[in-house]
Amino acid sequence: LQLAGTWPERFAVCDDVLSRLVSGDVVGPELRHSWRLLVSSGGTAPVTELAEATGWTRQHLARRFRDEFGLTPKLAGRVVRFERARRLLEASPSLSIARVAAECGYYDQAHLTRDVVELAGCPPTRLRSEDEVPSVQDTARGDA
Repeated sequence: LQLAGTWPERFAVCDDVLSRLVSGDVVGPELRHSWRLLVSSGGTAPVTELAEATGWTRQHLARRFRDEFGLTPKLAGRVVRFERARRLLEASPSLSIARVAAECGYYDQAHLTRDVVELAGCPPTRLRSEDEVPSVQDTARGDA
């Protein structure tokens, strides 16, 4: 995911991972279960809770998760939470950013803003105003 240069490429990677999870053939039951817990929590499930659900240590879960999905459970949760916030920002323009942050499990609006800037390369208000999020590389060059 970190190597994907554009949002369409990143979403393609996520689609690939989700497709493998749905098929159930490639991913072991412990990882499949921890992924489902993470997604059903909106990305807010603590890694300790995920590890307890598998019977593994946090370190073992993180290693297996990273090997299988290319992300640690913590970073995957961050992406899941960001995606939930992104959808809510786009679908509900009347909701304040602080309200979106609260509904998506962020500590406060500043934490949501930090994640959106780091993961999308723009402030949350821009997610509401454009169909396509600019590439971080485009922003760095001044193209966006």
